[in-house]
Amino acid sequence: MSGRRMVWPDMAGDTRLAEAREQFLAAEPIDAGRVREVILASWRRSRRWNVAADHPELSYIRDPGGHTLLTRGALPVLRSLHENLGSQPISVILADARGVVLSRLTADRDLERHLDGVHLVPGFSYAEEFAGTNAIGTALESGQAAQVSGHEHYAERLEDLACAAALIHHPISGKTLGVVGLTCWRKDADALLVTLAQSTADQITQALLTSSSEREVQLLQEYLRACRHAGGIVFCAHRRPGDDE
Repeated sequence: MSGRRMVWPDMAGDTRLAEAREQFLAAEPIDAGRVREVILASWRRSRRWNVAADHPELSYIRDPGGHTLLTRGALPVLRSLHENLGSQPISVILADARGVVLSRLTADRDLERHLDGVHLVPGFSYAEEFAGTNAIGTALESGQAAQVSGHEHYAERLEDLACAAALIHHPISGKTLGVVGLTCWRKDADALLVTLAQSTADQITQALLTSSSEREVQLLQEYLRACRHAGGIVFCAHRRPGDDE
């Protein structure tokens, strides 16, 4: 990827970050400003969940659900992104709202083998409670796009990677459906990685809106119109075919 490099740790900063991580794992105090607050908060959650930093035990689901509303809307967008990236060492990943990986598209063989080795593959959950600090899990926990690089990861086996992730929301209900993640080597981390993840998530949301029923879209428009003119709380109810009477 071209453009300005992301403000992730430089070589000296990376060394200080590695030292801060070791101090944290040893329950020693860390100087203020050594670690980004969003990362430090994630490290604390990872410790509360008793994630093993040297070898986390990931949850695995044999059939993670490959034919859902999310995958139908997301996969065409992700395949297009994958094709546009060409042979660049960037993996395009789709995970559900539980952090379970549903799809992974990777052109670079070395990166693909590494991701296989850390079980960043369909069926495994990268929720923070299993994998510790990582972009997919941290985005789900924080409720916003996340970027994690090198020693910011809680698990040491992820330290050679950099990743960014953005949430995918249902265009009608606003419910979080999943996450689009982009993973590359730490040395290749680019300033535009998290921006690309967010724009891809937005494209997926738009694709989901396009595939939504006309009735759902009309209901959303009526709801937004009511919100603009109402002085109080607006409730919206939608009965789908087959709902209980």
